[in-house]
Amino acid sequence: MAEWHTLESARDEWPDAPTDESVDGDSTLTTLLDVAKDAVLAYAPAVEEPLTDIPEGYRLAQLMQARNVWNSSKASPGGDLDNGSYGISTFPLDWQVRQLIRPKAGKPWIG
Repeated sequence: MAEWHTLESARDEWPDAPTDESVDGDSTLTTLLDVAKDAVLAYAPAVEEPLTDIPEGYRLAQLMQARNVWNSSKASPGGDLDNGSYGISTFPLDWQVRQLIRPKAGKPWIG
């Protein structure tokens, strides 16, 4: 079991995480981590609060969701970053993040 990401752990795993020009420089990243944590908890199966020992998948999903939210804030209305020269669409709480939170079990199939 793990703990939620802190500013330090997020910066360790996300070297180009946003920084602010404010005194502490961390208000944007703090907001992104909080919003991502809320999204993970909202999508996760019902849990008792406060959740102290979280699964590793939730922790990874928090950071992935924070990145997705950050990238979506920089995307053009067409869904690409960098005004079309770097074509990537952003999908907050995409299928990869959801799979970390609520993994779908494989079903045997005979064809």
